Amino acid sequence: MKELDVDDVLRFNIDKPEDYTWDFHRDGFCITDKVSGKEITHETFTSFYLRKPLYFDRIDVPKFGCVENWRREETDELFKDFYRECQSRGLVALVRSQNNKYGKLRQLLVAQKHFRVAQWHFFHGELPEELKCGRWVVKSMTQTPIGKDKVFFVKEVNPSALDLSYPWFVQERIEGEEEVTVVYIDGTTYAANTPRDSFDGEDSRKEIFVNPKTSWPRCALSPDDERAIRGFMDETGYRFGRFDFIRKGGELWFLELNPNGQWAWLDEKNENGLVTLVADAIKAEDRQHQERPFRQGPPPSSRAVSP
Repeated sequence: MKELDVDDVLRFNIDKPEDYTWDFHRDGFCITDKVSGKEITHETFTSFYLRKPLYFDRIDVPKFGCVENWRREETDELFKDFYRECQSRGLVALVRSQNNKYGKLRQLLVAQKHFRVAQWHFFHGELPEELKCGRWVVKSMTQTPIGKDKVFFVKEVNPSALDLSYPWFVQERIEGEEEVTVVYIDGTTYAANTPRDSFDGEDSRKEIFVNPKTSWPRCALSPDDERAIRGFMDETGYRFGRFDFIRKGGELWFLELNPNGQWAWLDEKNENGLVTLVADAIKAEDRQHQERPFRQGPPPSSRAVSP
């Protein structure tokens, strides 16, 4: 927020609804932050930057549902739809919902044109013959909790032991030297890495949660790496996202692109300028938005709303 360097930004935290009032109606909308006193309306709004909405206090939804889950889903859907409306008006910054048209399956199919990609299977009901030998890791297509506040992390498995009544996404285990993550910001790349032997298991996310001080220093990308990343982004139409790779024998092996992936943990104090890169990209788009009026009111003066 400090790097945006403006006073007229309203930050909406979806997990703290008690801090806000809002009213959307046929003639426009008004959102108020009761803590700061800031207010943004259809007359002052110019840009919407969407950070991934998360509830850190997860709940286990009982079989027949609960009021808290209803409240969360209602709030989440309202602001998702508001975001889609802002996008239709050309008023979103960096993150665009059409990016979601590329799920993990489509990403993998596109990625093999630009990167090395390990063999993979999405299967159900019958074990593919190829999975009866070799080393494989199991992944999840979503981040849906699986009960008792647990989420599904990447883990090496024997595919023959999987319950075939469930759908499974498995990929051949990559014996690489390091994990590499790359934040792509409207044509600019920010890469960081960590040795594979610096954490236990197959999922670096788990290490980040358990030991947030794990070192991810900024690293360089080769010209071939840069070309491959830009080729993938050009083909898919993304302008923002965070790549996950494994580097093996000097080559990047593609894992996935998170179209709205978390990135601040890579440079939390902005010592390497990552936060500034993101903020500058948002401000550049917002300046373009200010050149045209919001269609349901007079030319806007306020700049941004960011959940």
